[in-house]
Amino acid sequence: MSSDEETLVTEVIFPIEKDAEGYPKSRDFEALLCEPLDAECSICTVKSVPFYLRSVAFGDTISAEEDLDGNLRFKGVVKRGGYSVYRVLLHAPSRKEDLIARLLESGALVEQDKNLIAFAVPPTTNADALIDYILA
Repeated sequence: MSSDEETLVTEVIFPIEKDAEGYPKSRDFEALLCEPLDAECSICTVKSVPFYLRSVAFGDTISAEEDLDGNLRFKGVVKRGGYSVYRVLLHAPSRKEDLIARLLESGALVEQDKNLIAFAVPPTTNADALIDYILA
């Protein structure tokens, strides 16, 4: 594959661990894009920032297996990628653009769904300044 071609990604389905209140109530699974590391897609690297999953992060290497319907299902984490994932529910949507710009400037990877923002901070970035900015 040449460097000009897009990296092959596949969808892997992860079960969502509910919190004590059963959140998120509307979802039981989250699908993430992953880069296969073998022909069977049994070992993959997570290439999405999860919204609802607490057990995986962008950059983690995971194992997966095909279910009876032909979907890839998460089995476990093989190796941590070092990214930290945070989620912010914006109560002031007017601050959304500024927050996303600040996150991107810091090197974070950002996913958004309405007023929910999930971001992954690389292991080389100090997240303290970002957290201070968000809390302020």
